[in-house]
Amino acid sequence: MDRTGWLIYTREDAEKNKWFIEKFKSECQKFGITLKLVYTDDVPDNTENAASLVDITCDEYGIPSLAVNRSRQSFISTELESRGVRVFNPAAVTDIGNDKELSYRLAEKLNIPYMPFITASAAETGDICDKAAAFGYPFVLKPSDGHGGKHVFLIDNEAGLKDALKLMADECAGDQYKKLLIQRPCAVWGRDLRVYLVGGKIIAGTLRLAGNKNEFRANFSLGGRAVPHELNSEEQMLTKRISDALPSDFIGIDFIYDKDGRPVFNEIEDAVGSRMLYSETDIDIISLFARHIHSVTG
Repeated sequence: MDRTGWLIYTREDAEKNKWFIEKFKSECQKFGITLKLVYTDDVPDNTENAASLVDITCDEYGIPSLAVNRSRQSFISTELESRGVRVFNPAAVTDIGNDKELSYRLAEKLNIPYMPFITASAAETGDICDKAAAFGYPFVLKPSDGHGGKHVFLIDNEAGLKDALKLMADECAGDQYKKLLIQRPCAVWGRDLRVYLVGGKIIAGTLRLAGNKNEFRANFSLGGRAVPHELNSEEQMLTKRISDALPSDFIGIDFIYDKDGRPVFNEIEDAVGSRMLYSETDIDIISLFARHIHSVTG
């Protein structure tokens, strides 16, 4: 039976991910799933407007058999789920995967180690500076709802903090982050582990290494490199503990390392990328994701 689904993106992210989109649509077509690209731009983050977006899109394409939400906006998933549409990933995953504070609260509940942090309002510079002084330098400053390593800074003093805040304010152009995290840096810089999961199963791990010795971020999109990594028993155990508590369809779980080389939870990637896997392995994870969608909805 042929099915029509929605592939939900912002226009900016869709432009950056053309290759993923075309391959994903092609892989889904093999299982009789036709994906229609749906954009979320200019839709305010609230239920009323989500309902309007869904109504308008239904008028154009009909009610979808399924939806794949890569927009990082959970309110759209919530609206679709309220209408009985199966969404990949579920709204709960999108919520936690795009709010680092929520992900750390989950880790705390599961007794999984993470680096200590406090939160501050992104709109109140004085509040941030006061909290930073009480927390103590150095620390990592990052938006709770950020992704891809953007606007993540290693801060050594108040002058550096103010420079980082000004840069964020200038580059965000009024579209401020909801909140910022002030977090202790890990002992091992420029090295982290990305674990890929499809349908809650571990598919692969890649060790990401910063592009130069002065860079503490290891994001592939920032010039880092990646090497395949076989998870040890502790990495597998922590990954499974998170996966069991937060059933998902296609996510990444990231770990950093303490001074003893043991994994420390860092974040959950909801709209996880796949370039590292295709550049360093022969794993076709987009095909695996399409097969998983078919197995759940077919």
